[in-house]
Amino acid sequence: MTEVRVALSEEVDRYLGSLVRTGPFANKAELVRAALVSFASQAGPMAQGFDLETCFAPDGRVYQLEYARESSLRGTPGVGLVYDGGVLLAAPVVQAKLTRGISKMSKLGDRFAFLASGLVADAHMALLRLREAKPKSTEEATDALVRFYWEHCIDRTKRPLGSALLIASALDDEGRLFYLDPSAALVEHDAVAVGESSESMMELLEKRYRRGTSKEAERLALEILGRPEKVEIVRVPR
Repeated sequence: MTEVRVALSEEVDRYLGSLVRTGPFANKAELVRAALVSFASQAGPMAQGFDLETCFAPDGRVYQLEYARESSLRGTPGVGLVYDGGVLLAAPVVQAKLTRGISKMSKLGDRFAFLASGLVADAHMALLRLREAKPKSTEEATDALVRFYWEHCIDRTKRPLGSALLIASALDDEGRLFYLDPSAALVEHDAVAVGESSESMMELLEKRYRRGTSKEAERLALEILGRPEKVEIVRVPR
């Protein structure tokens, strides 16, 4: 067992002594140990400061990034598929009785789009940064987004963005699909899912996906999403 030594003023020492005499503890060390355990269990990682800002915990974890990933995993599900003529993005339309529906899609012209899962405002800020960058190629566009996400991971005055993106680009006359997570990790895919139930959707994609026509990609996307009542589909043709 780890030994902890503390220096106490005479006043505090007398007070602890009185608590020992009138309470259930055998000695002052036992009393202090119980108080520390109680405080640590109630405060959790907040007491250690690891999740107050983006920094490594001793075990190598970055709690703020884990929270951001959890936010993206709780978002509306979506899928992206590369087909022979480009890339398709699809997601259910979230619509309440008095709203016109909340779109998870963002477009930059006719040859670039992304689907966001997680915090909508974070994804919108990523779109604004992309518009400022005015990319002329897929590499320029993905670099701008990766840098924007990365800046939020290393700057202690900011928090990681709680939104993951499926990025569809044909800026280089080739249909390409990427997944960008809150840590700024960018991975290229032929087919990928994001948001709630993404793990089970990925299992289905691994079994069913074959690159084919736009219609075949749409049918598979609807099947993976569970054929929701309303679906938003964006095609990025090459």
